[in-house]
Amino acid sequence: MATNDHTVPRMYLRHFARQKKKASTNWFIRARALINLDRTFEANITHVAAVTDFYGPRVEALLSDIETRAAPVFRAVLDDPSGALPRTWPLKREDRSWMAWWIAAQLVRTTRQRRRLASLAAAADAGQPPLEMPHSLKSLAGRDAHLRFMADQLAALAQIIHNRPWGLGFSDACLWTSDVPVVILNGHDDEDQLRAAIYWDVILPLDPHRFLILPGLTTLGDDAGKQRDHLTKFPGGLGLWINGVIFDAADSHLYCHPGHDPLPFLGAHLGSARLPEPWSGEGQADRPSPSYLVEYSVLGANLTVERRWLNEHPPAPPAPAAGKAAGPSSLTR
Repeated sequence: MATNDHTVPRMYLRHFARQKKKASTNWFIRARALINLDRTFEANITHVAAVTDFYGPRVEALLSDIETRAAPVFRAVLDDPSGALPRTWPLKREDRSWMAWWIAAQLVRTTRQRRRLASLAAAADAGQPPLEMPHSLKSLAGRDAHLRFMADQLAALAQIIHNRPWGLGFSDACLWTSDVPVVILNGHDDEDQLRAAIYWDVILPLDPHRFLILPGLTTLGDDAGKQRDHLTKFPGGLGLWINGVIFDAADSHLYCHPGHDPLPFLGAHLGSARLPEPWSGEGQADRPSPSYLVEYSVLGANLTVERRWLNEHPPAPPAPAAGKAAGPSSLTR
C-alpha cells in the first residue's frame, strides 16, 4: 500500500501556517520555489513536502511517533504566556530528549540527504571511496541507502544534540523555513554527519520569530554563558542571516507564514553562493560552499521578550523603482 510521506513534518509547518477555518486540515502556508523567489503560492500543509513512498510505512510510523512526542514540547516552548521566550529554560530532561530525537530526525530524513547519499554511492561506483555503511542495520531499513543511513545515524545524532548547549532565541526579523529545516553550519553535507553535528553550530527556526541555535566549538569559545543552555535575542540583521542560512541549504522550496514574509526585508542580502548540489553534477569549483561565523550575546537572567513583538512589525521597505531591482549579494559569511 502506497504511503504519502512528509519529508517536513506537518506538526512543524503548522507553526508557520495560518488557519483559515476551524478544522485541523485547514492550515495554509506561503511557499516559493527556489528557482523563482518572486512567485509565491498558498499551500495547505497537508500537501507540502509530501512524497509518495519516500520512506515506507514502518519508517513513517517511527517518525510520526517522534513527532507526536515532540509536539507538546514545541507548545511548551512557544506558547508560554509570560513572554515570547519562556521563563522556564532549559527544558526538562524528558522534553529535551524528545526534542533531540526530533531534531536528529530532520537532519536525516530530507530529500537533500537522499540526493547526497545517492551522489556518494554514484561516486563509489565510479571508483572513488565508497560511503561506509554500518554492519548491523535495523530491519526496517532494508536495502535502501537512505533508510540504512537513517537507521544508523538517528540515535547517535539524537545523543549528540541532547548533550550540546541549547540556545533559544527571538529574532526581530521574520523567519522562514524550508524543506531542510535544520542546518549544520559549515558541515551540512559532510560525509561524517556525526562529527559535523559535534563541531559546528546547528540552526533551526521554530516559528516566524523563534529559533534554536546549538553553538559549536568555534562559537562557544570561552563564553561561559553559551556553554550551558541559554536565551538570546537576535537583532534584525542576525535574523536576516538565519534566513540566508536556510536559503543556502534548502533543497527546492522555502516556506513562511502568510503574515510574516521576510523576503521584502531581505532585499540584496540573499547571496548566490548556496550549498553545491553534487547530485546534479555541480561541484565545489562550480559553487563554493558558503561558510559562516556568528557571534551573539546571551540574554540576561530573568529577561524575556514581550509576546506582542511576535506580531508587531515595522512596515516593509518600499519596492525598488522600475529598472532598479535589487540584485543578489552575499550575506556576511
